[in-house]
Amino acid sequence: MTSKPGLLSGALICGVLGSVLLAVGGLVPVVGDAHPGYAAAVLLIVLALLPAAIAVLAFTRGHPTLAAGVLAGTAVLAPGRLLLDLQLLVDLSTAARPEFHVPVQLEAGTAGPGLWLLFAGHLLTAAAGIAAVYFVRREAEAEGTDLPGGPRLVVLAIGLTVVAGVGLVMAPFESADPYLPARNAFESPWPVLTGALFLAFAMPLGAALAFGSGLRAAARGSVLGLAAGVLAVAVPNLVAGFAVKDASVSPGPVIAIVAALGLAALAIARQEGTRQNDDPDVAEEAKLPGGRRLELATGALAVLTAASAVLGGMTAQVSSSSPAIEAPESPAALLLVVAGVLLGVLGLAVFLPGVGETLRPALSVAWVVVPLAGTAVLDTVLTASRFGGVLSPGPGVTWTSVALFGAVVTGICSAVAGMVERENDDGRRPAGSATTPVVAAAVLAVAAFATPVVTAPDYDPPTLVTGFGASWWGGLLALVAVLAALALALRSRPMRAFALLLGVFFVLVLRAAELPLVELDGAASGAGLWLAIAAAVATAISAGFVTRSADDES
Repeated sequence: MTSKPGLLSGALICGVLGSVLLAVGGLVPVVGDAHPGYAAAVLLIVLALLPAAIAVLAFTRGHPTLAAGVLAGTAVLAPGRLLLDLQLLVDLSTAARPEFHVPVQLEAGTAGPGLWLLFAGHLLTAAAGIAAVYFVRREAEAEGTDLPGGPRLVVLAIGLTVVAGVGLVMAPFESADPYLPARNAFESPWPVLTGALFLAFAMPLGAALAFGSGLRAAARGSVLGLAAGVLAVAVPNLVAGFAVKDASVSPGPVIAIVAALGLAALAIARQEGTRQNDDPDVAEEAKLPGGRRLELATGALAVLTAASAVLGGMTAQVSSSSPAIEAPESPAALLLVVAGVLLGVLGLAVFLPGVGETLRPALSVAWVVVPLAGTAVLDTVLTASRFGGVLSPGPGVTWTSVALFGAVVTGICSAVAGMVERENDDGRRPAGSATTPVVAAAVLAVAAFATPVVTAPDYDPPTLVTGFGASWWGGLLALVAVLAALALALRSRPMRAFALLLGVFFVLVLRAAELPLVELDGAASGAGLWLAIAAAVATAISAGFVTRSADDES
């Protein structure tokens, strides 16, 4: 072991303490007047201690990198789990946590000492993961890499985490008890919605980064940690479906548990072709082969995501159970359809020989067009669900949700493909003359997302400073992706930079297209329209400079 042993020791101490606090939180009342739906103490203790036990066992058996990977993988889910538990503090009456409490009246209870232990446990788990990541990075720098299996393992791990995420955003169980809500994440209060989405989006990213470390033991450990974290969330919900009165099992936790078991099997299974890192060049070839296959996988994911987005925009987002009440239609439905078409065109282009390799980096940015439009569609559903009763989510919500997950996975897969390409980087960079228009595009993009594109009576337009709903998160995600791509373009090879700028251009064009595509009565243009157009023009100029740099070097 070449890294400082104190770093891993500190991570293990934090991880063990975090697990112990989570276990004690399962014993101590989380709610002051606790009325658990079933005897869950033993189950919660086992699930809380499981990742720490795996990490300690690996460490004592002489596998420190495996132990660090388990801590890192478990930590990926800690922030999302903390947000789920936060609902118990914000509004207990709307928290579907029968392992801790089942309300018997409409009055909300008070938080008990166990809740604060849960919060502390999640924070310590996250701290352990951060220390473990630093340990793994030092190990990779000192020892080299030895990860076999290639992109198939990466894609399989990411795919299983996506399946687990889908299960975790679905309803935890079915309930006929009026005091025990059982809604999916999109119908739940903001702590549950944010926490579930964080879990769903963070897991694929964690899996990709785990394999990106280049250390086989760290990757296996991280996948094990992810599996243990998913089980800690899903198993209590599955048991609640069997054990709680007036409750029944729903598909969500079953899907999540099956995916978690698949992750565990992937981590435990012997990987053939393991190479020692005596020859760094051979190790790198084992780590990152098949760049073109990753590009094709990215294109296929983009096309599937595009199809889901189109279906999400063309099917009903809200259903009405009463003929007298007409279900509202999302004004952003057409915007989602166009976003799907844009992403689908790019995805299909990746399959073209010669062109696909050049355009693939555009998908590292363009995938955000689906969250940008899809979250605006979900805003309508969330608003309608507040009225309850007659109005309920329609089939369009399912397709939109699938498109959101697919978009994130597409972005992750494209990023992994970019990692492969950078291993063979020939050192060429775009000309410095592109810096000025790129900076101008970044400034204009911030302004475009901070001001409304569309204004209308009784309409609160989503910007960075107004309209704090689901669409606010979509706009923020799109802006972060745009700024990251613009920064990366300044450090990329000319044609890769051109593709990144093309992706940015698509995002800005969709932002500007909100005016004609978002259907509102009395709609008028806002300042954001002209700023988005100006940012798109600056991006196009930047692409021109980058292309000229490529011609000068060829």
